[in-house]
Amino acid sequence: MSHLFLILASVVLTSIGQLFFKKGMTILDHSHQQASLWKLMGYGLLNGYVLLGFLSFGAGAVLWLAVLAKEEVSYAYPLSSLGYLIVLAGSFFLFHEHISAIRLIGILLLIIGVFFVEYSR
Repeated sequence: MSHLFLILASVVLTSIGQLFFKKGMTILDHSHQQASLWKLMGYGLLNGYVLLGFLSFGAGAVLWLAVLAKEEVSYAYPLSSLGYLIVLAGSFFLFHEHISAIRLIGILLLIIGVFFVEYSR
């Protein structure tokens, strides 16, 4: 299995985990608006979306360990910023979040940086 595939799979899984976390905590915030932060986090640990987020995030972390065993961290870690693009798209399409032009430009600059890192080999 190529190292780049492992990096991308890890990034996708951790990004999906973040989107599951957001979905689960948004549902909880609406149903437990008066709950303290500690109670809300406790409820989150019992929420199915949050649990799926931990599963996805954890799987991505395990793949990341495989990446670190095989690849230079100075090469691999910058590629993890592709997760910003995945989360940005998920935030827009799944949660209908507003994405400002400045935020979009910032993400695009990160992606340009990723291409420089990838082609630095």
